[in-house]
Amino acid sequence: MGRTYIKNFGIYSQHAKSTSNLLEVVCCRKPASITSAQRYVSADIDVTRRDLIKREDRAVMNTISKMAVSALADLLEKMDQNSLSQVMLYSACDSEEHSFETFREVVHKDPENFWRNVSDFNQLSNPLDMLRLLPTNTLYHISKILQNHHEGVPLRTASLSGMSALKMACRDVASGRNSAGALIFSSANMLSFDSLTVFGKLNEVRYEGHQHSGILPGWGSVFLHLDDRPEKALAELVEVKIKYRPKVRFEKEDWLSLLIEQKSQHGTPDVIVRYDNGIVEQAKAESDALDEVFPEVKTVNYKTLIGYTGKSNNLIDILCCLNDTEIKPGSRVLLNGTGINYGLGCILLIKRDA
Repeated sequence: MGRTYIKNFGIYSQHAKSTSNLLEVVCCRKPASITSAQRYVSADIDVTRRDLIKREDRAVMNTISKMAVSALADLLEKMDQNSLSQVMLYSACDSEEHSFETFREVVHKDPENFWRNVSDFNQLSNPLDMLRLLPTNTLYHISKILQNHHEGVPLRTASLSGMSALKMACRDVASGRNSAGALIFSSANMLSFDSLTVFGKLNEVRYEGHQHSGILPGWGSVFLHLDDRPEKALAELVEVKIKYRPKVRFEKEDWLSLLIEQKSQHGTPDVIVRYDNGIVEQAKAESDALDEVFPEVKTVNYKTLIGYTGKSNNLIDILCCLNDTEIKPGSRVLLNGTGINYGLGCILLIKRDA
């Protein structure tokens, strides 16, 4: 088996709209804003480069795809588009299956008379939604832009989706399946109506006046380009490890099982990027296990800067790590993650001086 390297990336997120913006956010350590519960809504998101999308495709783009195209545009500022036509594609994206945004329009229009106005739903519904709501919507748009028809693997493993895609891509690149390498992309939105409703009912959304426990919801899209050549690499991916644990909540023992195995195989890292998404009980389980297995290792948490984005959170953590000037080239970095009803895992990489 060969080695796998991160060669380039692109980002478009709520708190970092480009590579240069991400560097500023991470270096300045400016916390993401906490707002009132009523003001957590997705902003109108549009593509930053409309020339990438053919006119006939613009009508069937959903919000997740718009994020992804904008993140791709950031990547294409740094590399040639034609070089990506032969890469293997791996996607880990939200879909918009339920289209609750239409209900939100009806509710916000006149909250006191919702039932009287519910018939407006039929007028707001659009036949094109059938195409917008397909789980492969984002994969369709990206592959068409790149004129790429290699692979095209859509993965959905909750908040481990990005890590799962990375694991599959690393395996394929290391085994030499495609000399052009792999392109992983993940777009997710924790400010969607359904995500906010679910976490709100669990009382696990952090907002002004209620900051003890809860996620700081955000949205974001990431692209990672991998290949097996070390030249100008940003990092070497040593291993991506995932343990299947179909549970809603993970305990200290779950983390110990993962971390002890990781330490026995790869030793002690220099820096650990915590998963900690703001839910205090889950954060304590991870922290207690880290204190037991790696008591002297520095830990960081980028979700306080970028917010919690769900499926794309692990890949955003990687980008933050690569842009963090406090993590020096040569550092071995361990990044943690979990996915509800799926499991928990970690990524070990060695940061390089590109």
